Amino acid sequence: MKLKVIIITTIFVICVAAVSMIFIFGQPESAQQAANNIQIGWNLGNTLESNGEWIGLYSDGTPYSYETAWGNPATTQELIGAVKAAGFNAVRIPVTWHEHMDNEYRIDEAWMNRVQEVVDYVISLDMYCVINVHHDSGGGWLRATPECYEENSERFSALWTAIAEHFKDYDEKLIFEGFNEMLDSGYRWGEAGSAEEYAAHNAFNQLFVDTVRATGGNNTDRNLMVQVYSGMCADGAFNNFVMPNDSTKDHLMIQVHNYDPQPFTWTSVDYAEPRFDWGSDADREQISELFARIAEFSEQQNAPVIVGEFGADYKGCEDARKQYVEHFISCASANGIKCFWWDTGNMSLFDREKAQVKYPDIIEILDKHT
Repeated sequence: MKLKVIIITTIFVICVAAVSMIFIFGQPESAQQAANNIQIGWNLGNTLESNGEWIGLYSDGTPYSYETAWGNPATTQELIGAVKAAGFNAVRIPVTWHEHMDNEYRIDEAWMNRVQEVVDYVISLDMYCVINVHHDSGGGWLRATPECYEENSERFSALWTAIAEHFKDYDEKLIFEGFNEMLDSGYRWGEAGSAEEYAAHNAFNQLFVDTVRATGGNNTDRNLMVQVYSGMCADGAFNNFVMPNDSTKDHLMIQVHNYDPQPFTWTSVDYAEPRFDWGSDADREQISELFARIAEFSEQQNAPVIVGEFGADYKGCEDARKQYVEHFISCASANGIKCFWWDTGNMSLFDREKAQVKYPDIIEILDKHT
């Protein structure tokens, strides 16, 4: 009898301890939990995604030469600290890889180490960090075509195997994003040219998920981001998107981009005259409808949707820009959608040389709605 009591007591203690361990350490953060915990995100744009044959031809080819080739200084811990101090708790780090890979798809060690160094700047401050495959798609070697999938799926899988293996011990604050703004054979934005091209796009998303999961470790349940075709909030991109099958439940999120209306948010576009005003009923309705569609799409896919890029250039019309940002981010907040500001050129909110905020009024608006 005494032995039976001891055994029962021991089992009870073990069960309590197991439950306590789960309570203390928790389960891996789901995609929705991560989306909920992200307040406002910031893109380290025109930096580690910089590319071009001329860089290798007219420089020493070091990571520094690539990182600074498009006009930004080398990233510092001080800059990332300033980003966090301004209220951002997530940083997306676009990365282009093809000029740092050999014919056997091995990534240059110095480049991988520099990417890791910048990732560590973010992770060390307890911020979320997103890394991706950026200008390898869009106008690069990754296309939403059956032919490209057949020719380059091995290369794409090898690239993500290398990235995932290198970072497999990082915790849930590191999120992988499969690729950026993949386009079809006709470089079409918004709508692909055929069902086969949408299918190829979806196949690359599936290959990304399968490849990362196969590397094991923390990648087994790491949160992953996949994109709709071209990243655009277009009906065709939404309607033809197929959520990848995943061996781990509830660890996928979807990324879209938006710069509407581009004649206002960009300094210039080739299809319309630049705008310096924003705030009409039509302007506000456009953004309100946008976020209603994103929220509906998120519900249909049963996954959180992140706006991975948005922003507006400084063009001397700050009152209009502040109105735009206020409405955009308030609509996002009302629909539970988290957003990442695209920080480059005229959209830069930070002086990267000085690691200081350039436009505190915009930062204040972003912070107000997080």
